[in-house]
Amino acid sequence: MNIAIIGGGFTGLTAAYTLSKQGHAVTIFEKEPYLGGLAYGFTRPDWQWHIEAAYHHLFTNDRDIISLIHELGISDSLIIKRPVTSTLWQDAMYQLDSPKHLLLFPGLSFTDKIRTAALLGFFKLFPVWRLLERTTAERILISVGGRRAWSVVWEPLLYGKFSTYAPKVSASWFWARIVKRTPSLCYIRGGFHTAVSALEQAIITQRGVIHTATPVDAMKRTGHDKYAVRWGKNQQTFNAVLLTVPTPFAANIAPMIPASYIRPLMRIPHVSAQTLIVETDRPILKNVYWLNVTDRSFPFLAAVAHTNFMDPKYYGGHHLTYFGNYLPDGHPLLSMNKSQVLKTFLPHIKRLAPNARYTIRHTYLFTGPFAQPVHEVRYSENIPPIATPLPNLFMANMDYVVPWDRGTNYAVELGARAAACILKETT
Repeated sequence: MNIAIIGGGFTGLTAAYTLSKQGHAVTIFEKEPYLGGLAYGFTRPDWQWHIEAAYHHLFTNDRDIISLIHELGISDSLIIKRPVTSTLWQDAMYQLDSPKHLLLFPGLSFTDKIRTAALLGFFKLFPVWRLLERTTAERILISVGGRRAWSVVWEPLLYGKFSTYAPKVSASWFWARIVKRTPSLCYIRGGFHTAVSALEQAIITQRGVIHTATPVDAMKRTGHDKYAVRWGKNQQTFNAVLLTVPTPFAANIAPMIPASYIRPLMRIPHVSAQTLIVETDRPILKNVYWLNVTDRSFPFLAAVAHTNFMDPKYYGGHHLTYFGNYLPDGHPLLSMNKSQVLKTFLPHIKRLAPNARYTIRHTYLFTGPFAQPVHEVRYSENIPPIATPLPNLFMANMDYVVPWDRGTNYAVELGARAAACILKETT
């Protein structure tokens, strides 16, 4: 069977790998000049490794992508470490990644700490996420964890990520964030680029075709169950098509998708991911890998010191720090260039580490539209099956990941699930 896959992120790559392994002729179309989506990695001549445009790591229980890494024969590339996660409170950093450090945190009373521990235990042990989808994260966080912990820890993070959508975010989304967290984290030697390259090579070895820098202009039905895909001056007919691009892009490419199927997806709000990576000769943050910024006077939500996780020797001896945001449509930062974003951030970066001495060597700015769907109450009810009502036409993008937060592990799981659906529906 001849199958087109539109979108070359981890979902599309995993589906292509699985289908081509079964002997099907697979063609991937990716509009960017690179594969990997938000896990795309770039490098410099003086670096040994790639680094992702948006910060990435794996939890040790991310079984789908870890299993895929083993299957691809690159399991020796997995690195496991336990880095430090801290929270910024009243211009000071407090490690807040264990029960011990929770007890030492001065921002909460002893009673608040007990309630916070009870809240986290509740989420860890609660077995049925669908029941939590019926209420909001805000309601559960306040009622179980208490109003003080809500205002100090959770509210600035939830509102910092989802902005005006925050009051509607479901408790099941927060449940998934807590359930999945592990103290130790994994990274891939050479960056996630190593896994992307291994998938690319495996697909090509299995006679798949990959077109990068190739946006699909349109597609149309030809007969009952075939589709003509057009890009540039080229056109090819396929027995099946899988769309893994964001829903608005899929709707433009494939206007034949019934409104009853795509309308609920189009109603899902999204925020964009934006990262400014600052390369310096010395570290900005000392020891801390991940810093949650709960002070909303800061123009960024998190500072992630990648080279406090991975050795800076792999990046020319320099230090790499992400300053990350999730931004709603129309946010001023989305219209700024790299220099403008850096100028906006610099006074606040200096607030984080007023005594640090470093020189900025390079900066890199990346923005990923539709990066984070907003999981509102009863979110799963808006997610249709991967198989659309049209024969041999399928959709699977980050909107289909329920109840989990976006991430490469779930992209891999979704890609495998989409491939299984295609095989079931077409054979």
